[in-house]
Amino acid sequence: MGRLSRFITLGSCLLMLLTVSCQQQESNASLRSPQLFRFQPSKNPIVPRTMSRLAREANIKIRMVPSNSRQRRAAKKIRPTFLTIHSTSNHSSSATAMQHSRALCRGAFSNRSWHFTVDQYMVVQNLPLNESGWHAGTAAGNHHSLGIEMCEAENLGQNHFRTWDRAAKLVAVLMKRYNINLRHVVPHYHWTGKNCPTPLLTNGRPGPKWGWFLSRVDYYYRCINGGTPNR
Repeated sequence: MGRLSRFITLGSCLLMLLTVSCQQQESNASLRSPQLFRFQPSKNPIVPRTMSRLAREANIKIRMVPSNSRQRRAAKKIRPTFLTIHSTSNHSSSATAMQHSRALCRGAFSNRSWHFTVDQYMVVQNLPLNESGWHAGTAAGNHHSLGIEMCEAENLGQNHFRTWDRAAKLVAVLMKRYNINLRHVVPHYHWTGKNCPTPLLTNGRPGPKWGWFLSRVDYYYRCINGGTPNR
């Protein structure tokens, strides 16, 4: 990627979204289409957007983990069919999306990697979308999904709602790009039963807050798909 401090423009980001390759098929019960978690669709009027406009609203920046890093060397080629939502469990006021990116790029997470980190201001992409990350806790989850980490620094007084809403916009863009339906937007909990993303689960399981998040994703998807959902 060159110097780590260089950012790629949104136009380049969208080009990277178009670069995918075929994945190896795996037989795993968790890959079966899960039942859609029940939620109340938003009744807000649809505001038509293009995919590019919604991506701009998400404010996607790219800062790639070096290709010679341990995480990248061990990656497999994938074409994602799931989107896996995480939270960082890092409550430090400095634990922003960009700080997580810097840590990934300098090798601070030797046994973890994910594709996007989201905070209230931006989305930072750290892995190519045709490469697996180490985020789901299972081979099936890693080889079939993109990992999206939501920052929790907002718990110290910043606006966590904006983080979740920004993540919903990103998910809608990725759903549209890869024709992923809402059933395949899953919490980390889906793969391993882990209490993650903690702020959006209820007693460690998907509940009303997870339903609210799916409602936001569904709304933004309908905004870029002529009002038609993909559930």
